[in-house]
Amino acid sequence: MVKSLMTSLFLTLIIELTITVLMGIRTKEDIRVIICANVCTNPVVVYIVNCVSIISGKLLIYWITVAILEIFAVIVEYIIYKKYLKFNRINPFVISLMCNVISFGTGLVINYFK
Repeated sequence: MVKSLMTSLFLTLIIELTITVLMGIRTKEDIRVIICANVCTNPVVVYIVNCVSIISGKLLIYWITVAILEIFAVIVEYIIYKKYLKFNRINPFVISLMCNVISFGTGLVINYFK
């Protein structure tokens, strides 16, 4: 499970940092905020989803858990971005939502081709 946590966090950071840099977020302070927000949310989401998958084994419960936790991640990251990002050209909620949708979608594609 540790490998899954580390791989997910690493890929999420690469994807979301790429997205935020393309959005125009380039200061060291703002990049640190993006990294910290993801370090706070990604391992929690991945750990709980892995546990639910192991314990439940039911696909519906798995996807409901994923949906709830992804919404949680978007909201938590939005709050962090709103409070700490100095970048203000794009709404922090939009930044959080776009990053999470793209990184989640990329994860689905990667897992499909595994």
